[in-house]
Amino acid sequence: MPSAHHFLDEIIASLRNVIAPAIPDPYPKAQAYMAAVILEFVSRQVEERRDLAVEKERALGALFRDLSAVLDGKELPELPGVEQEARLCRLIEWLYAEKDRLGPEVFTAANRRIREALRKLLDEELKVAGKTE
Repeated sequence: MPSAHHFLDEIIASLRNVIAPAIPDPYPKAQAYMAAVILEFVSRQVEERRDLAVEKERALGALFRDLSAVLDGKELPELPGVEQEARLCRLIEWLYAEKDRLGPEVFTAANRRIREALRKLLDEELKVAGKTE
């Protein structure tokens, strides 16, 4: 996925090079240029979250390890070559498909562990990066 800086740079370039020059009235034209200036300021304030991918891999790796123990030796579906998030989706589908075979205690424990991991992933994505000044 393209970075936030990339999106902001594209919007700024469009405002400066396409939108503002196409506006004939001076006041709206000045507003378009000012919007570009404000977005440049915002762009400098945005911190990219480079740690997000690492935390996501760590959380999902821990989830898959923990689920092996929670499922009491029952085999997790193997999905070689599938990225972690797609593997998680398939695992959730498998868990619900095997709900009766797994039993209520195992299903509930596995479901709870998956929800904890999803919450951790959501918390990481919503975390606001603090300034390091």
